[in-house]
Amino acid sequence: MAKFDGIKGQELLDVEDSNNEITLIFKDNRFLFIKIENGKIVCDSVPE
Repeated sequence: MAKFDGIKGQELLDVEDSNNEITLIFKDNRFLFIKIENGKIVCDSVPE
């Protein structure tokens, strides 16, 4: 999954839990947003 190559092996700095979403914050200002939409897990990373 090349989409997540930027966060592989990066140090996890923080985890934030908000309404229906979990945000993982990694070293070098990389974010992974995880949420459930229509019964499926959806992940978005910034930057990709």
